[in-house]
Amino acid sequence: MAHPLLVTGAGGVVGQSLVECFGPGRVIGLVRPAGNRPDGAAELIAGDVTRPRLGLDVPAYAALAGRIGGVLHSAALTSFTRAAADIHDVNATGTAHALRLAEDAGVPFHLISTIYVRRRDGSHEDGRARPYRESKRAAEDTVRAARVPWSILRMSLVIGDSATGSTPRFQGVYAAMKSLITGGAPVVPVAAGSYVDFLPRDHVARSVRALVDSGALGEHWITAGERALTIEEFVERCLGYARRQGRTVPRPRLVDSEMVHRLIIPAFGDSIGADLRKRLELFTDILGPLATDRTLPRLPDDLPGLGAPPDLGACLDTSLEFFGTRARLAATGTPA
Repeated sequence: MAHPLLVTGAGGVVGQSLVECFGPGRVIGLVRPAGNRPDGAAELIAGDVTRPRLGLDVPAYAALAGRIGGVLHSAALTSFTRAAADIHDVNATGTAHALRLAEDAGVPFHLISTIYVRRRDGSHEDGRARPYRESKRAAEDTVRAARVPWSILRMSLVIGDSATGSTPRFQGVYAAMKSLITGGAPVVPVAAGSYVDFLPRDHVARSVRALVDSGALGEHWITAGERALTIEEFVERCLGYARRQGRTVPRPRLVDSEMVHRLIIPAFGDSIGADLRKRLELFTDILGPLATDRTLPRLPDDLPGLGAPPDLGACLDTSLEFFGTRARLAATGTPA
């Protein structure tokens, strides 16, 4: 039997999806001592990517290095509200520590990265996404200098499972969904006609597995590409869910993110409430860099073990339904 992969961040949204996709016996999961503990891994090890040897003592580290067939590094801090130093410590320093294990073991290293590293032309570079973007760029630079075979897998926004909408945690795009559902987004800082790139977590995991199993090296993009929904479609799906729940919420105005940062917020200043300002800034940071012209590269449909992604509009509807049953949605909109 082939040696298992070590999946770091196995308790996270992507990590749990990878554990589920690779199946029993194929992975060893590295989780934070107090973190989520997913089912399906052959073994779970408590560790910390921010520490040398992943927080393991010397014998445990040596034993792990002798047992694995590769390192699939998905551990990351994706919050835009955390301190820049914390984000760098997990995403950049953590990558260096995980790569060191792969080099000590003499096995391939696969980095789960993000499409945020590719800044959209004209997008605002000084928002709260900047520390995250810079930390992932630094991580990629570290991997390119690796002394073992490597791959960088840049993935899109991740939503819930395509069939059930389930996800271990609501992050990223769900903040935008919530603002739209509750009527808390009078302005969406994305230019009309842009596309929002996202994929369901099970398809993302299958994409990673297909690449790893095929021995693919180098840099790859796991995106919707030309299948991405328009921002208008994204907004309409969210408003449609709100209507089905008996909410009447206003249709937001679509405005380029640069206008929000350079004109709207400075012009209105303190007259914009703190809560609305926070939502505008977070909305800009999350969706702004992901608004594309459908030119993002994507994996070929004929990659063995993958196939075309499912209908993304239907996937968004399913994720909205799951989100709505488990999240606290304030009654910002007017009941119908």
